Amino acid sequence: MPGKWDSYRQRAEAMGEDAKQRWLVAGEEHAAVGVLEGCYRRDQAAFGTVLGSAIALRLFLFIIPAYVTIISFFNVLRLGSVFDDYLESSVVTSSMAVALKDSSWAHSLWIFISFLFFTAWAGRSLARVLATTSGVSWALTLADSKQRMSSMAAMVGVMFATVFAASIFNSIRQETGVAVHFVVWAAVLGCFALAWFVATLTLPRGTTDPGALIPGALLFGAGYTILQWFMQFYLPRKIARTSDTFGQVATTIATLGNFFFVGRLMSASFVFTAVLYEQHGSLSTPLFALPGVRRLPEKFPKLRTYFALDEEHGNTATEA
Repeated sequence: MPGKWDSYRQRAEAMGEDAKQRWLVAGEEHAAVGVLEGCYRRDQAAFGTVLGSAIALRLFLFIIPAYVTIISFFNVLRLGSVFDDYLESSVVTSSMAVALKDSSWAHSLWIFISFLFFTAWAGRSLARVLATTSGVSWALTLADSKQRMSSMAAMVGVMFATVFAASIFNSIRQETGVAVHFVVWAAVLGCFALAWFVATLTLPRGTTDPGALIPGALLFGAGYTILQWFMQFYLPRKIARTSDTFGQVATTIATLGNFFFVGRLMSASFVFTAVLYEQHGSLSTPLFALPGVRRLPEKFPKLRTYFALDEEHGNTATEA
């Protein structure tokens, strides 16, 4: 019997090694498979899951005071009624929006000022772990992965973009029509992608070229849009059905799960951006090869430096 099980084990190991070799060959022959294989290796080397969880924790500590700050800010400006539908229907903000809805102007102002301080403190911690994750994904040293104060401001911008886009989601709950939904989905995806693109501009990376960040921003925008659709449309009905069984635990699980997937999506976007840039370069290269644009780097040398047009890319990029 031991000899029989040993033969099975050896056969399984041989099949696994054969599959691994086929995957490596496919990565060399097909660009898409090569990017996926490179992302997997880089994500493993960069401890993507661990750093994604770290981002999720800091994101939780940042979003709660940030949402209280935003709600209080709307109450101070007497704009709470504009976002009431979204804030009171969201899994994350519903309890806070209801609790702060009837606050007086002076009380709302005090809450806004005090929680703005907590938001800045939590934003600094979030910016630090984002900078570290981005630096590791780009195979940078810790000395080159320093955080910037602009990262906190960018994350606040992402928060406002989230509230704006999610309010659009809520406004079309009763709307029908394929064309309307397509336009709104495209607008929300673009809003999330642009917000994340601006945020990643403030983080450490292996190139000054902003065009390299576009694929990762689009990946995050698409993934975050799908996640928000799930959180806004599907999940509230599911929680309503299970609240009798799980109570408030269902809402807690949904909220923490949302933070985890957002953090994992952020770390994955860093890895995808770095690997795609190292293997295939940036979108800026074909852009500056167009007839009307190719002469600009010659007239303005700083453009050539900023967009890293002289850098070489290919499959010889060093793995982290």
